[in-house]
Amino acid sequence: MWNNIIFLYDMKAKYTNKTFLIVFSVILSLLASCRSDVSKGKEGIIHYELTYLDDETANPIITFLPNTMQYSFKDDRTVQKVEGWGGVFKMVGISDNEKDSVIALMKILGEKYQYRCGLGDDSFGYDPLEGVKIEYVDGTKEIAGYKCKKAIAKYKDQTFDLYYTEEIKIKEANWNTPYKEVKGVLMEYQINMFNINTKIVAKEIEKIEVAETEFEIPEGFLKVDKKKIEESVFKFM
Repeated sequence: MWNNIIFLYDMKAKYTNKTFLIVFSVILSLLASCRSDVSKGKEGIIHYELTYLDDETANPIITFLPNTMQYSFKDDRTVQKVEGWGGVFKMVGISDNEKDSVIALMKILGEKYQYRCGLGDDSFGYDPLEGVKIEYVDGTKEIAGYKCKKAIAKYKDQTFDLYYTEEIKIKEANWNTPYKEVKGVLMEYQINMFNINTKIVAKEIEKIEVAETEFEIPEGFLKVDKKKIEESVFKFM
């Protein structure tokens, strides 16, 4: 900070007051632009809590499943991460709206795979809910400091509440869920993940810049089809 102040005083010594004010204004605008997407809700990280609704005694694998999910977003690109078993199991989904691209990464024990598809294709991770109906109803709820609107999902003989916010600006935010039609970021919802009923709730949102490295594909991940990557997961579950 002091180095910046000294730098500005050095500049003032070299230029007239008028010129200095112009240069100073440009510097401030550049600094502000770096934070603009963050302040406008277009960049940051959402931290979700995962709760499994099925009986652990009937499905002991639940004990080892991850309890948190990280969702980073920037420039209508997203990175969704879940990690469990002390890092032995890791799933990452990277989407890019501009390129209509989705890349699913899965690491489990020594196996590393990647599956590529478009935003409109069947994604990997959440189980599809064929024929799910969304009913938008009155009601709001504050979640992680954001005002969220209520909707009801109806699937076969099940109904459960959804809450979403329009204060966070992500295009096609729900690309990998059965709730693609919801035009807002899901903050509380219920899903099936590998045949396990799961509730997902946003607990914290960091208004920070997201590094470009978050969207890079690590080396060593073999390209496979969706069937292969799902077989690898179910083999351990």
